[in-house]
Amino acid sequence: MMYQLITSSSALAAFCAQAATAEVLAVDTEFVRQTTLSPKLGLIQLFDGKQLVLVDPLAIDDWSSLQQLFADPAVCKVVHSCNEDLEALATKDLLPVLPLIDTQLAAELAGWGGSQGYAKLVQRVCAIELDKSESRTDWIARPLSALQLDYAAKDVEHLLDVYQALKTELVAKGQYELLLAEGEHLIARRSFGLPLSFRHLELKNSNLLTPRELAILRELVIWRQEYAQQHDMALGFIFKDHHLLDIAKRRPGSLESMFNIPELPGREVRRHGKAVLALIEKAKALPLEECPAPFYHTDVFQGFKEEMQKITDAIKAAARESGIPAEFIAVRRQSTEFFNWCWRVSDKDRGLLPLPEFLRGWRREILRKHLPVPAHAAELI
Repeated sequence: MMYQLITSSSALAAFCAQAATAEVLAVDTEFVRQTTLSPKLGLIQLFDGKQLVLVDPLAIDDWSSLQQLFADPAVCKVVHSCNEDLEALATKDLLPVLPLIDTQLAAELAGWGGSQGYAKLVQRVCAIELDKSESRTDWIARPLSALQLDYAAKDVEHLLDVYQALKTELVAKGQYELLLAEGEHLIARRSFGLPLSFRHLELKNSNLLTPRELAILRELVIWRQEYAQQHDMALGFIFKDHHLLDIAKRRPGSLESMFNIPELPGREVRRHGKAVLALIEKAKALPLEECPAPFYHTDVFQGFKEEMQKITDAIKAAARESGIPAEFIAVRRQSTEFFNWCWRVSDKDRGLLPLPEFLRGWRREILRKHLPVPAHAAELI
């Protein structure tokens, strides 16, 4: 299919005026994210069913026309596996609003399988095999090659065909409205993430730390996130998660003792060591009652697998009862989030956290009576 490379705000506005008359708009992005915290947008692909355009974000200085198109409730935005695309678009204040359809989730709801890649869906619907050789290319370098542009164009060329096939099936099953509701959830989820002061809970093995060690870890996680945002650096390029855990457990009191921590990069100790030592002293000075609560129910953690199995069983029961595929209802991340909310925080802290995704929207309705909710958390549900 022919495509137009858009390198001016006026050309973008002309396309958006045309696309505003369409019922659906296929959207995809290409970006680079290796050493930075936020993705660097390299290309935006748009297809309204008639015209396919590739927008060069490095050449656009006025995004108002695309912002208006993305905000139009009469145009359904269709994306495949949209989380990273939404994050990349947000760097230009281009977050699409409802209706929003994710074809990967649509395929799960239709029973086509979990986490289906775009190429597999195109193969299934269109009997076309896509070339993925350019997927790891540098999308920021200019000029982009013909191979890169062709690859990018194909990422939206067949997306509407996939969408229409899935929509037809879901409408016949009476589940298309549920897919639209999930699009609403995808947008809303960006606003109820874990507060920064609780992000230490996300680190693997943080449950093994004492309250004092958790206080140190909390300070380190907050500092790392703020430093990363200020300098637009990937978190792992400052300190990796397991480095922060090692520091919290060992509580070094000097640069020399920090250098003696195995696997802790000397370069990062030289760069950040003094700041880290100050954070350790700050956390050590906290009254014990102000330190994060330890793992709330150690006995449950010892039976972590059994508790997670109860959650899995609840999801399967809800799937049988509702006719909604289990892989659409929940992924492992959501199950872990629910477990942490129930068992990893104190009663006081639980009230400060957003409700887990299992207890929001349509998931709450079908899961509530099946989930193994402990008595100490029941009053918040």
